Amino acid sequence: MNLYLTDEQNMLQESVARLFAAESGGERVRAAEATGFDPALWQQLQEMGLNLMRLPEEAGGLNSSLLDAVLVAEQAGRHLASVPLFEHMAASRLLAQFGGDVVSAALTELAEGALITFLPQSFCNRQMPINGAAVADYVLLADSNAVYLLGKAQFSPVANLGSGALALLNEAVNLSDYIVAEGAEAMAEFTAACDEWRVLCAAALSGLAEQGLRLAAEYANERKAFGVPISSFQGISHPLADAISQAEGAQLLTRKAVWALATGRGDAAASVAMAFWWAAEISSKAMAKALRTFGGYGVSLEYDIQMYYRRAKAWPACAGDAQRVLIAVADRLWPAQRAAAPVTKLVDAGENHQDYSLGADADAFAEQTRAFFAKHMTPELRAHAHHSVDGFHPEFNKLAAKEGMLFPHWPAEYGGLGKSAYEQAAMVAVIEAEGWEHVTAPITNQVAQIVMLFGTEEAKAESLGRFGSGESLACMGFTEPSCGCDVFAAKTFAEAQENGDWLINGQKIFTTAANLADYCFLLARTNTDKPKHKGLSVFLVPMDLPGIEVHAVHTLQDERTNIVYFSDVKLPAKYLVGEVDGGLKVMASTLEMEHGSADQYRHGHVTAFHAAEKWALAAERDGQPLLADNQTASRLARAKVHLEVSTLLCYRAIWCMSERIHNRYWGPMAKLFATEYYQRDADDLMDMCAPYSVVQQRDGLGHLEVGYRQSIGTTIYGGTSEVQRSLVAEQALGLARSRG
Repeated sequence: MNLYLTDEQNMLQESVARLFAAESGGERVRAAEATGFDPALWQQLQEMGLNLMRLPEEAGGLNSSLLDAVLVAEQAGRHLASVPLFEHMAASRLLAQFGGDVVSAALTELAEGALITFLPQSFCNRQMPINGAAVADYVLLADSNAVYLLGKAQFSPVANLGSGALALLNEAVNLSDYIVAEGAEAMAEFTAACDEWRVLCAAALSGLAEQGLRLAAEYANERKAFGVPISSFQGISHPLADAISQAEGAQLLTRKAVWALATGRGDAAASVAMAFWWAAEISSKAMAKALRTFGGYGVSLEYDIQMYYRRAKAWPACAGDAQRVLIAVADRLWPAQRAAAPVTKLVDAGENHQDYSLGADADAFAEQTRAFFAKHMTPELRAHAHHSVDGFHPEFNKLAAKEGMLFPHWPAEYGGLGKSAYEQAAMVAVIEAEGWEHVTAPITNQVAQIVMLFGTEEAKAESLGRFGSGESLACMGFTEPSCGCDVFAAKTFAEAQENGDWLINGQKIFTTAANLADYCFLLARTNTDKPKHKGLSVFLVPMDLPGIEVHAVHTLQDERTNIVYFSDVKLPAKYLVGEVDGGLKVMASTLEMEHGSADQYRHGHVTAFHAAEKWALAAERDGQPLLADNQTASRLARAKVHLEVSTLLCYRAIWCMSERIHNRYWGPMAKLFATEYYQRDADDLMDMCAPYSVVQQRDGLGHLEVGYRQSIGTTIYGGTSEVQRSLVAEQALGLARSRG
């Protein structure tokens, strides 16, 4: 996986950001609203060669990659550039695919600075407004028969929501006089150009949404109510946290679509449609949240946020109803059931060094994992399988450890294979697909890795070999009945003894796998005179010590968790993890590791979606394939988009951890999005597949039924969505702390 930009791309991004910041500020944008066009800005773009980026070299252009163009479009969106830039980019490349004297002459003018725009959908009637047509030197249109090249004299400006340079085709114009290409090949080129526009528009919308949210965050930090910044109110900060998560997901989904095009992936055409729909879907909603942050000032024309609000809706509307793009997603994902024609021409994306997959090594290790299951998964083990800790099998656990399949990312000295986080993630995906439990291993892994970092030599020697061999499990003792997610308010008390040992009293709840575990990773208070965050210590507590009782707590997810009581438990000094009263440092590493493993919360979503998808592909309604119905197809496509965004946010968190990038919100953001949209989609897909979805069964739609029950719990485990929203608001947007 590689999300880095090249040095040249970073320079391009920085220089373009400076240009738009200087030449497309709020006052400049307002001044251009009368015409929708800023000629001085267009001149600046020409001087930097940005107008020639996508024009092929043989036509006098730069033939820049689509990713380079996306970087420019993102900045244009952030600064509401008053020029039809992404229309020009897509249209100039489209025109270069055609021949003839008229086209040749137009291309010469484009190379010298002329402006071209186009309508990124099939032209149906003369009431369709075309962005840029009021000022462009050339305008491209296409209907179902041909592509037409016209000039701005054939169009009349029209006032519009986004204050763009929109115009309508004059009634007197006879389109047949302006044909420059026709036939199937020309139509395929036009479709590719529309997809290029969708990518660039999606990039611009993600930039617009992010910047609009930052404007809202700045205002929320400045505006006070009841003596405190309004950004400290969760009613303000949490909606913005959701919105910035969606906006960053839009950027990732757009860049992933560019990578898919550049590498010729089979899902490239679908990825383009998904990126555009998602950006259009979330940007206007994000700007509504941003505008409301300003209260009444938000609707005042002197505040910039209203310009973001209007353009977030107006820009994608140039291509028609954005919601119908979900139908295009369905057509491109499931063409057989949709009786849809395949996309025959993909956008030429040029070079792209990024990689949004887990990589070839991860793919190979996934195959190795499948082979391991094929070799060892007996009918008896298959019957024993369960998604919860009830599916734990001691002998299979030891077998996995023996073959390096339990903790393959561990160093060899502890029984691992030194595999990367990407290979580990690929292995976990296979385990989920196999239906084998993957609860005990992640918990034990997290505890063991913290012991590697902070444990005493005696504790390491005793526990790590047992963990690595699969002989021992761990559980986590963080949450208490009285403090929930506020783990630093723990009341379980560890009292120091004269001989250096500890006496522990208290209780922990939701200690998953405590009934199986050999050790509990316990957070306890060791000093009541210090602030609550500083008076804590962490211990590795053997579960066979006298005074420990484990009581079952059963959940609606068909899982067992536990409450654990500690009554005068005498714990030897060697089990202290880290320093006395140094629990905050240990917990910071623990939580950072947990945030980097947000991908574990996504796998149930994958399983539930695939169960619904498999059923829908085979199901019929009224003698027709179920997915022939547009509404049903759109619902399944929407869930697919959510899952794609979730995957990208989770993969980014893995990449961040692997590259040792210091980022404190990518993990919480991934966990927040993955679990919230898992719950939303499980809810909707249950309805879509009803009544069959309510039947409990081991296979088929049974995975969806289980997923519906599981999904609500994932929004609670590992820190509730509310906790994650606070973290995202504080770290991604710089909002005031909203937690006590």
